[in-house]
Amino acid sequence: MVLDGVDLDDDVVRELAAVVDRPLAQKLERALFFRSEIVALTRDERDEVMAAMGRGRVEPTDVRDRLLAPARWGELAEPA
Repeated sequence: MVLDGVDLDDDVVRELAAVVDRPLAQKLERALFFRSEIVALTRDERDEVMAAMGRGRVEPTDVRDRLLAPARWGELAEPA
């Protein structure tokens, strides 16, 4: 599944759904149930995902790195 521009395994999305608050958890569970390929998040939902990742409740670490990548989360990347 592509979660807000980041390709994640469904198992990781399941883990996220288990640790975020109810409205977002339900959104992720529905996306998994309906086998959605792409799921967009609001800024607040992205913040909630990042908080869950920051608590170390979701692994592997490479997923966290991809989620933190500035270009993936709407921030401007600095030119090389």
